[in-house]
Amino acid sequence: MPIELPSDLAASFWLLGLINNSAYVIMIAGAKEINEGGVALVFLCNVLPSFLCKLTGPAWFHLVSYSARINACMLLMSSSFFVVGLASDYRVKLFGVCLASLQSGLGEASILALSSRYEDPTLCLTCWSSGTGAAGVFGFAWVYVLNTLLGWSFAVTLGVANLLTACFGAIFFIMLPAPDKDPSLDVDSASDSDGVNGVVDDSENLLPSSPSSSADLDPFPPASPSASLKKPSSSSSSSSSSLASSPAPMSCMSRFLFARTLWPYMIPLFLVYFAEYAMQSGTWAAIGFPVTDESARKAFYQQANWVYQGGVFVSRSSGRFWRAGIAALWAMPVVQCFMLVFFYLVASYQIMYDAAFLLVLCFFVGLLGGAVYVNAFNIISREVEEGKVELALATASVADSMGIMLSDVTGLFLQACIYEKYGITG
Repeated sequence: MPIELPSDLAASFWLLGLINNSAYVIMIAGAKEINEGGVALVFLCNVLPSFLCKLTGPAWFHLVSYSARINACMLLMSSSFFVVGLASDYRVKLFGVCLASLQSGLGEASILALSSRYEDPTLCLTCWSSGTGAAGVFGFAWVYVLNTLLGWSFAVTLGVANLLTACFGAIFFIMLPAPDKDPSLDVDSASDSDGVNGVVDDSENLLPSSPSSSADLDPFPPASPSASLKKPSSSSSSSSSSLASSPAPMSCMSRFLFARTLWPYMIPLFLVYFAEYAMQSGTWAAIGFPVTDESARKAFYQQANWVYQGGVFVSRSSGRFWRAGIAALWAMPVVQCFMLVFFYLVASYQIMYDAAFLLVLCFFVGLLGGAVYVNAFNIISREVEEGKVELALATASVADSMGIMLSDVTGLFLQACIYEKYGITG
């Protein structure tokens, strides 16, 4: 039986997910190289700009084409590698980390939303999620192989990573098929219609499209009633009908009011990310055999994160095989919060203190986190009314960044409490 190769669409979304999140992971993996005395500050700089981008995105994403946003991502990614790699002042390095964070957030929100323009958004979202799950392993492996095994400096390790930037652009602009659906059917229709960002005016859209004219248009325009697509209308009547059915543009306030209706999907995302990242930074960093040995704590922390990333990759790749309902989506973060409490008790009182057993649970934590991510966005693509899916996917992505931000503060507090109990300094 021949092996079925993935389609260009599936492979493109998987690779985009892998590369988009790689810069973020590489900065985390090299946090001690960036700022030895303030790793927590590196973590904060690696999430705050992403959070702000996703938070404000609903107000301006519809004004900027996807192609322009991807070009911005490429510029930000490359700049972050150069700034962090070449700067000597830690404050300048932290600015470079902020650039990587902004790139990651802009890319994630944009490509999640773009999935709604294809006939099979579940395939797109699952492949994207799987790719982002693989990015965790890939990013840590990049730093480990080049910096640790080969002995390259961190600056060279980051410089070589600019190959990822070139691949990111090639995948989006060359490999990724053009969208199937008409963006004029989406509420993100407040974009300009005077030819900006590859969008033509309404009068041009009423005429039959010729191959030469459509080739000059951006295949990834912002959602607009005048956007041209891969499959242009064959007659003026069909074009007129499409335009007539386009919903009215939403105001900025309407967009934020709409965001409030997404709480059934955003709260599980927020909770699962808060719990798992608080575990990583607050409890896993305070477990060791014995806990008073710094090298033992570091060894367990690294092992736990590798196993966790494996669990994330497996579950984020499961979107085509298991479709969770809203009840399961809410149940998984509750279990994750129980896991946070359990690991805090383990670290504080050393109950069930067995490395192999705990690593299995770390894998389970990764499974829960990845499953919530892929299923939350898949449920949104199924349950939100079609005209608002694109906006909903971009908006809901802010929830994970919010959870990570709060977990950074909580994790520092939990780690300090456990360290104090065992008389550990640091």
